[in-house]
Amino acid sequence: MFKFVRRAGWFLLILFLPLVLFADDQAWQVAKSTHFNIFYKNASENALNELMQKAEEGYDSIAEELGFNRFNFWTWDNRAKIYLFDNQEDYIKATQGFDWSAGQVSVGDKLIQSYVGAPGFLQNIFPHELAHIIFMEKVGFNNPAVPLWLQEGVATYQEKDIHLRREELADKIKQDSYFDLSALSRFELKSSSGESVRLFYAEAYSLVNYLIAEFGKEAFVMFCRNLRDSRNLESALAKTYSFISLKDFEESWKRYILE
Repeated sequence: MFKFVRRAGWFLLILFLPLVLFADDQAWQVAKSTHFNIFYKNASENALNELMQKAEEGYDSIAEELGFNRFNFWTWDNRAKIYLFDNQEDYIKATQGFDWSAGQVSVGDKLIQSYVGAPGFLQNIFPHELAHIIFMEKVGFNNPAVPLWLQEGVATYQEKDIHLRREELADKIKQDSYFDLSALSRFELKSSSGESVRLFYAEAYSLVNYLIAEFGKEAFVMFCRNLRDSRNLESALAKTYSFISLKDFEESWKRYILE
């Protein structure tokens, strides 16, 4: 059973805010771990240690959850970067974000930004954003065949507080008030209401969870490889799972939820 309830704005930032380059880089201190450089100004040692521990745990656990093997890709000069601002005011000012933002990611730059004490950052936002990077690294950062729902489904799969109850989603399907796969693939977060965004993330998570729960991690890894190589979603699904079409995939997922 799963449930889904969340503040939609966090996701908009993850996808749509640009990378901001900081003019005062000299003011930043840096703490280094095996796979991360954490840039900070006045964060406490405890805050840095906690973030560093979560970052390294996330690097290993997310890859394990998805079935991806890691071979120390993010070491030395190739470490991922985390900018940890002192407070939300500084973070919003520097990143030009909204006042409800708690974190954002620039996937291609392997850069995550947040601030000390951001609500839900270590438990949900950081794993979500880190999963974005690891997944897109696997399938190709500029792969046009990767729909938004798949990116967000993989990222949401890593969160510690998954929030939409399966029965609720089943009711949506029975009432024909869900997004079919075609609508899900056309969905635009920026122009959508909170309830629509909530349903979008619920379905995105559920579709990814279905593939992994029903067919296993090894098949999901193969699916990602096929998606990377073919750069075609329908082809990758057919080659990996033998779905004859995207509609066939959708109907199989619906049966899984309704059971």
